[in-house]
Amino acid sequence: MKTMQVVSIVLAALVLAGLGFVYSGLFNVAADDPHWGLTQRLLESARERSVAARADDIEAPPELDDAKLIAMGAEHYSEMCTGCHLAPGVRATEIRTGLYPKPPNLVERGLPRSPEQTFWIIKHGLKMTGMPAWGLTHDDRSIWGLVAFLRKLPELSADAYHELVEEGGGHSHAHAGGEQGESGKENGEHSHGAEAGGTAPQAGHQHREAEPAKGEGAKPHEHAAGSEEGGHAHPAERGAALPPSTVEPVAIVDGFFRSLASGDTRSASAVLDPAVLIFESGGAERSRQEYASHHLGADASFLKSAKHQLLSRTGDAIGDLAWVASEMRLSSQGAKPVNLVSTETMVLRKTSSGWRIVHIHWSNRKAGA
Repeated sequence: MKTMQVVSIVLAALVLAGLGFVYSGLFNVAADDPHWGLTQRLLESARERSVAARADDIEAPPELDDAKLIAMGAEHYSEMCTGCHLAPGVRATEIRTGLYPKPPNLVERGLPRSPEQTFWIIKHGLKMTGMPAWGLTHDDRSIWGLVAFLRKLPELSADAYHELVEEGGGHSHAHAGGEQGESGKENGEHSHGAEAGGTAPQAGHQHREAEPAKGEGAKPHEHAAGSEEGGHAHPAERGAALPPSTVEPVAIVDGFFRSLASGDTRSASAVLDPAVLIFESGGAERSRQEYASHHLGADASFLKSAKHQLLSRTGDAIGDLAWVASEMRLSSQGAKPVNLVSTETMVLRKTSSGWRIVHIHWSNRKAGA
């Protein structure tokens, strides 16, 4: 009897101590304060055993080496995973830096688990890690595509990675607010892949118009990869005379595209404000991180073959704000020739680190329209 009383008292004391600890606020839930060593080991052990037990009945499909499945997985990875797990040529992202526990660098590690366990984690997610349950929005074949791609990821160079992303479906994602159309894509979509009813032009970076003209494919918005003389620039001397106050903002705008065209995504990203807002075709990317995670790398891989001619440029700078608007003729002689007039507006703000791009708006029309 006494033994039972002692056990009951000890258990009650432990429960009260635990409640007191929780309600006291002594436990720091901040993501920048790591777990105690014992806590971390317990959580890791629980996670490992849970994943292993639940993935035990999963059987990987035989076609994990299928080229089409791998390419599809590359496109999904580019859209869903690079912000946390990085990509070839991407060394760090703002969201990854602030996550705890730190997501694994899959570019270096590839597939650290069995294909079956990796499938289960992608599908169901992991509590208290930031890993989402992609099975709520993607079917099993899409998830197996990711698994197949992860097996190849450590072998890929940056160029090979971007080529595989494009092969897998053109790296497109639907912007919120679009309506589902007959083609299965959403209006307002930002696409770098094949145009509706045809193949993608070699001129690269495309932005679909929300309402293509009847009988025509979606109109691409393209940033030229180089002028007819070579190189990538927006030569201000071909446009209207600009106030002297715009010299530095114009240099930032031109430098942004030169960096993209040379594949220097780090320098291109550096001149974007962390909260940059990018509008095109009715869609929006609302931060530097979102752009870096989705389209920065794909844009850089495309800006190589198109030619452009600056038709006009205007701009002004007042205090710490500036705007630069450019109109250009764009052309490309790829599988599907392109001849467009593109308009581009950039708003910049002067910060303690220099001028930074805070807003971009791209649109286009057919040349001669």
